[in-house]
Amino acid sequence: MFIVMSTQTDLLELRDAAAQAGEAIYMEDLSSLEPEQLGRLVAIHIPTRQYFLGDSLIEASDKLRQKHPTAAPGEVYTRRIGDRGVLHARTPRIVQR
Repeated sequence: MFIVMSTQTDLLELRDAAAQAGEAIYMEDLSSLEPEQLGRLVAIHIPTRQYFLGDSLIEASDKLRQKHPTAAPGEVYTRRIGDRGVLHARTPRIVQR
């Protein structure tokens, strides 16, 4: 038996809200990174507007998690500098019991 921990609608809304907030922070504060950091990844901690750069998604995320280990879902936005999307997942978390 599979139990969905959250409804798909809730997850979509949370991800969409984080994407909108993160993209707004990127456009307002971080778009100036594009000339020198083009192609690298940036992980943004939305509540503090702090950002962390990496050459991979894991590297940028690890740097963010070192500073904000309790960052909750919806508080982190990650994107490639110069490109809009890096990863687009729309799957609910499923737990098998």
